[in-house]
Amino acid sequence: MKIGIDIDGVLNSHYDFSITYGFKYCSEIGKYQLENINAFDTTDIFGWTDEIAHDFWNKYRKDLVSELPAREFASEVISKLRNLGDEIYIITARKNYDEWFPKELQSKVEEITKKWLKENKIIYDDIFFNIKDKGTHCKEHNIDIMIEDETKNIKKLINNTSIIIYDAPYNRIPEFNNLTRCYSWYDIYNKINRRREKECV
Repeated sequence: MKIGIDIDGVLNSHYDFSITYGFKYCSEIGKYQLENINAFDTTDIFGWTDEIAHDFWNKYRKDLVSELPAREFASEVISKLRNLGDEIYIITARKNYDEWFPKELQSKVEEITKKWLKENKIIYDDIFFNIKDKGTHCKEHNIDIMIEDETKNIKKLINNTSIIIYDAPYNRIPEFNNLTRCYSWYDIYNKINRRREKECV
């Protein structure tokens, strides 16, 4: 099978990072107002303006992309899947010259991402950056399963490929009730193998 994997929120704990570092930043700037703990964007979580959110991410984005470790067992499970013959494709919206990164990193986003994947022993067959429509991309590249967390991406993936939603508070919406949901990397492993067994019958 061809398996597509998102980075932020799937390979790493993007939501936990946003909450933990977001509260820290609220303390630093003296502006704390929790709006929605179940939201995805820090603007919605803390009621920040785009300007404050930009300042936050320009200060702490490096910690997210360089220092935050991969989720537990992500490397181990991906290695097992490849050993079973599956192809692994990293599919991300990250790109060089993204304004949400500090200026000194903007030209190196892709390089830093590849370095992080290597350091965290995430092996893959190919990586695709700056993918705005993951549904179209997966359809065009015959991706059998896409592991994704963000709601806008999941909506575009529906009817284009099979989806495994990496569970997070912001993606627990009725529209996705009939989609496969996972809670850990070994949960992903078991669900992919269950599908494999059904297809072999």
